[in-house]
Amino acid sequence: MITVQCIGTLPPGITKSSVRALVALACRRAGCLSGAVVSLRVTDDRAMRTLNRRHRGKDRTTDVLSFAYGEGLPPGVRSKGERELGDIIVSLPQVRRQAKAISRPIKAEFSLIVVHGTLHLLGFDHETLADERRMFRLQHDILIKAGIF
Repeated sequence: MITVQCIGTLPPGITKSSVRALVALACRRAGCLSGAVVSLRVTDDRAMRTLNRRHRGKDRTTDVLSFAYGEGLPPGVRSKGERELGDIIVSLPQVRRQAKAISRPIKAEFSLIVVHGTLHLLGFDHETLADERRMFRLQHDILIKAGIF
């Protein structure tokens, strides 16, 4: 079972259950078959810029930051057998700007960002071209399977 704790206001067309379904699908497709706990916080550009500066040394806003509780699949197991994967922080204003710039519905862009953040929690990154191809291929596959793309 996947538990997703949503904090903040989700965009129109996105529900807590749709976020949970996306996170669950991403976990299954990435090979995480047991239970997991993820926290999703929707925030603004100011808070995101502060976090990005503090944790990545980049003084600008970004669409998503992921903070994993360990490497890949963390050992922190709850009594229910759930693994605490970590936190996904999303700047809704940045997601809106990105969606508008590429003429994509906000629901689709937000869904992509949730999947992207989840994959980061599971240990995926895009630091090298090979890693980027692997992660983005999986991300695209998940969004197709979810009916987003």
